[in-house]
Amino acid sequence: MPQARLPDINTAFIRYRSEVLVGMKKGDWDSMHGSLNGINGLLPQEYQVKISDAKYYELVKEDIEYECNSCKNNDGTPSNIPKEQIEVFTLYPDSVQLLLGAVGKVWICPKCNKVQRLKDTNVVITKLENPYFLGVVPEPPNKKQGLMDKLTFEKKVVSWGWQMLNELEHKMALFRDDNWTRGDELEDFSDIDTSAEEGS
Repeated sequence: MPQARLPDINTAFIRYRSEVLVGMKKGDWDSMHGSLNGINGLLPQEYQVKISDAKYYELVKEDIEYECNSCKNNDGTPSNIPKEQIEVFTLYPDSVQLLLGAVGKVWICPKCNKVQRLKDTNVVITKLENPYFLGVVPEPPNKKQGLMDKLTFEKKVVSWGWQMLNELEHKMALFRDDNWTRGDELEDFSDIDTSAEEGS
């Protein structure tokens, strides 16, 4: 039963977290990775952090949409067209249009089929706001040959380690919240050994 396992999981979590931090400090990446995997393994499957480049970059990508100046949605707001559905091209004007300043890049709205001038188009960018927790992180960086990689690898792997640890902290908090019952927080966790955490 998850509730009965919480004190043991918390004790192991504290120990592993301490080992992650020591591994980061000493540059012992194997220990850092092993301890992070240990924390992940403590959690039931539905709380585990996934490691996947494809899933992570799909979740964090910016959504870019172009606002059509000609057509509206049913609620009266401007139609927003995903950038992937739009092809921007240069409009080559005739002599009259050239005098009117009509030269420039344009795109055609796929909903209303009307030409939109890019410089008059409102571009809407939607991205995640910090802090965010996705339950997934990218693959850890790999060490390659060469001086340049040597100089940047440590920074990359430490950044990845913190990202993974932050996601695990969030998942652990959710697991605790979902499995505590009111009134037993102090009873269940009064005997947790925190000496490893305090000594780091």
